[in-house]
Amino acid sequence: MKILNLLSKISFIMAVMFSLSLRLNAQSADEGKELFNANCTACHAIKDKVVGPALKDVSKRREEAWLLKWIKNSQALVKSGDPLAVQVYKENNESVMTAFETLSDNQIKSILAYVKAESEAPAAAPQNAGMSVGTPTNVDSSSNFETGINWLLFIISILLVYIISLVFKILTRIGDIQGKPVINWNQVNSILLMVFLVVGMIAVIWEFAVHGKLTIFEAGSASAHGVEYDSMFMITLVLTGVVFVITQILLFWYGFKYKADGKRKALYYPDNHKIELLWTVIPAIVLTVLVIRGLITWNTMMNHKDEKARKIEIFAYQFGWNVRYAGVDNKLGAHNFREVGVMNALGVDTNDVNSHDDIITNELHLEVNQPIDIAFRAKDVIHSALMPHFRVQMNVVPGLPTKFSFTPTVTTAEMRVKMSKPEFDYVLLCNKICGGAHYRMKMKIVIDSKEDYAKWMSSQKVLVANKVASTAVALNN
Repeated sequence: MKILNLLSKISFIMAVMFSLSLRLNAQSADEGKELFNANCTACHAIKDKVVGPALKDVSKRREEAWLLKWIKNSQALVKSGDPLAVQVYKENNESVMTAFETLSDNQIKSILAYVKAESEAPAAAPQNAGMSVGTPTNVDSSSNFETGINWLLFIISILLVYIISLVFKILTRIGDIQGKPVINWNQVNSILLMVFLVVGMIAVIWEFAVHGKLTIFEAGSASAHGVEYDSMFMITLVLTGVVFVITQILLFWYGFKYKADGKRKALYYPDNHKIELLWTVIPAIVLTVLVIRGLITWNTMMNHKDEKARKIEIFAYQFGWNVRYAGVDNKLGAHNFREVGVMNALGVDTNDVNSHDDIITNELHLEVNQPIDIAFRAKDVIHSALMPHFRVQMNVVPGLPTKFSFTPTVTTAEMRVKMSKPEFDYVLLCNKICGGAHYRMKMKIVIDSKEDYAKWMSSQKVLVANKVASTAVALNN
């Protein structure tokens, strides 16, 4: 009996542990599905190749520890010389996979659990297959309940509007019988106007006080032209802000003060040439000054003629960025769109001798106080390169190269101290809604000192070396 009791207890514990493990696996796969849909579907599918390769049975083909490193930062693994990472990178035409350093190991394991579950799942049976006539289908009761509640709320809202309209009709009829209105709507509306004015102004002040701290203007500009840009922005904001406050106060105050009371008659005042001249000429002069100053600043940035400016190209694609630096000759090699995805991811024309010393990276490093000319190209759809801390934004259009010039003035280390944020990094963002993964299309920008920039550049490989290495890999395969 003791043995039977012991066996029964062991069996019970094993059953509980087995059920818990199944539940944990299910929860892990469910979490992985949400993470996969949020982060991976733009470039990957389980059983089909999209931008990236199909992920079916990836857990069988790769070790989990390696997958964790690859998903978090594939380029770091490639640069470390990991042979498997280099091979995968070459097999996919050197397309740079977005880094997911913000995902924890457990979250990545959940994604892998979901991919594994989907890989092992049998093919979906045809709809209605195996169902007999009259067999009820499973219906999500909670979804039906929520739908019912929504319809009930909608009907109640319609009834409330109808009842309120009936009440107003009754009050209007009573006023007609008595010979005077029951509700003085002019008085009510005038009071509501003042309430709206006070609440609105408080909301404006609160918005500036609370959310004003979240703007990039608090840290100041990190580029030479950005100082002028911020000055123009603040002048425009102050001028329009003063006009806004004055006009809104007058608008609502006049609505309150001169409400109709049956005793006052409006004065017919057709025109006043002096007043019209004042409110036309003064805004015209102010706007002309602002526009001319803006044009001068714009021309300074767009018509940059500094021969010492370094030449850099930024290449956009769904959903990432690549950077190409001109070598010691400070001349970017030509590009050929036909070679995109064949010889290299950026379509650089390797027959052009100017491209031989070009350097390609997935991180933008710039030297402080060094002017740069940036050319922008896109592979697929319209993107928009936004560098908020440098006050730079430029559309990136397929087949239509664009450019921008600026000079960074604050290193990353200096900005971290200035903002009291040791983890701060400059970023390049896409400011166009360019697809499902648009929200994570960003690249790190590092502003180095002259010495650090030279050290970083010396550690990068030129394009010819990359070409030779890729050719060797192709021959060995």
